[in-house]
Amino acid sequence: MTGEKLEKVEFQQVRGDSGLREATITVNGTQLKLAIVHGLRNARVVAEQVRAGKSQYDLIEVMACPGGCVGGAGQPVSTSPNTRALRTKGLYQADKILQLHKSQDNVFITECYERFLGEIGGEKAHHLLHTNYQSRRRIADEILPLMQSQSEDKHKVNVCLGTNCFLKGSQEVLNGVLRHAEQNGLENRLDVRASFCFEKCETGPTVMIDGQHIAHATAAKAIEVLDSRIESDNPEQLAGTNSDRIGTP
Repeated sequence: MTGEKLEKVEFQQVRGDSGLREATITVNGTQLKLAIVHGLRNARVVAEQVRAGKSQYDLIEVMACPGGCVGGAGQPVSTSPNTRALRTKGLYQADKILQLHKSQDNVFITECYERFLGEIGGEKAHHLLHTNYQSRRRIADEILPLMQSQSEDKHKVNVCLGTNCFLKGSQEVLNGVLRHAEQNGLENRLDVRASFCFEKCETGPTVMIDGQHIAHATAAKAIEVLDSRIESDNPEQLAGTNSDRIGTP
């Protein structure tokens, strides 16, 4: 914007793991307030502030995945809690040894604009380099009811079908819970729903049973917790069915 070369490209203010990070920089005598937000819950808060005209930021970067792209479903699936931190550290270390840090210094990009794209931000560049958002959710809303009980003492089971959990096997967990309920006549005791995201991607597949978070869930683990809760309500409910539990020895 100023035509001056930016010697330092590392902005330490916006690093870290917090859901909302802020920075104030001065560009050509003008102070700009920046924000980086990740996780859908945090993004919703900031979006509502913008809608209400109460946002103080000039630029907001939003990342849907907790921790940003390094914690997203496009990365290799890992159950280690340290994976995201190690990926972040690796990216910063790799960046330090690169000769080019800014796209405007890349000769291949500048040549592409000169020979083909034309003016930066021009009509041709805008048409070819921009895209439009479209929903890729597997469920239409944030919650999809699959088994609904009218009983007052029903147990609520929510299985995350967000991309990260889906890739780690949450669909198999959901199918296992539904199959177990049908085989053991538990339809009148359960409220089973598929949910979009609990923002606990690093510990997925995620299942919530009566508000209890089950990390790295499997069908067997979810069924064990569920049966334990049902048995505590009525010890006779599951008598004789233990040998039929799906996914248990």
